[in-house]
Amino acid sequence: MSMSRQISNVNFVNSMISDKFEIYHVKDVVDNAHTLYHYHDFYEIHATLSGNANFYLDGKQFEIEAGSVLLIQKNDLHRIVSQSSKVFDRIYIFITPEFLRKFSTPETDLENCFKGLDTSSSKVLKVNPEKLKEYLAFVDEKETRTYGADIEYQQKLIEYIIFLNRLVLSSNFESEPINNKKNKYIDAILEYINENLDKSLSLDEMEKQFFVSKYYISREFKKYTGLTFHQYVQKKKLLYAKKLLVQYQNSTDVYQKCGFKSYAHFLKVFKKEFQLTPKQYLEKEEKKQKVYYQND
Repeated sequence: MSMSRQISNVNFVNSMISDKFEIYHVKDVVDNAHTLYHYHDFYEIHATLSGNANFYLDGKQFEIEAGSVLLIQKNDLHRIVSQSSKVFDRIYIFITPEFLRKFSTPETDLENCFKGLDTSSSKVLKVNPEKLKEYLAFVDEKETRTYGADIEYQQKLIEYIIFLNRLVLSSNFESEPINNKKNKYIDAILEYINENLDKSLSLDEMEKQFFVSKYYISREFKKYTGLTFHQYVQKKKLLYAKKLLVQYQNSTDVYQKCGFKSYAHFLKVFKKEFQLTPKQYLEKEEKKQKVYYQND
């Protein structure tokens, strides 16, 4: 059984041991120097119980507060940018697509809250804080060996996911990104990168596009993202490549669509980033897609 973990003084959790789900209840002070952009090969549900923070999610920043729930897609870059309250109490749930498919039915697709009706983008929902605490009360329940306790725990998690799916279907609970960014140039560049991953994207191009020195961009980019401009662009392109590989099923059709000038370079950096060749990644994804419903 994947039970919850109480964590204090932790920067962020970025891996999974379970092949089903893991739950973390975190109360700490955010250290901006260590909350670097990261991504997962699984879904993440981030719920804020109390406190306020700015959160970067797939090219946009959001103000999150008690009742904010982030539904984070696989491979979307994200990070806590800053904390604006003394207390920041939140619960992370890492969950695999396979687990959601196992408990889905032809009528009830539990992945829908991540896929949405027309989009596969991450989402930020606004939930009544007290209702959110009610749904997540099971996380801090004392672990017991009572017969059926593991199934009951899992059922409460599924009930929470059903609740989130209903919110997404209602389409009335999404939060809007904020506009008061700390650096308007860097934010504009991040958005530009996100929308032009098929281009080469160099510092020289950014200088011409935004009429600001490339040396300034380089310095400020590292300061506000924790990555160099080149590191960030390459990471975004490679994550984009993973999505396109599933769509086109052929790496030779993908590398140019991600703005890589050479297939050999694309293969090299893809393997370094993911420890898999594009072919191995596709084989891995194909195996994952074989089970959809528990009653098939």
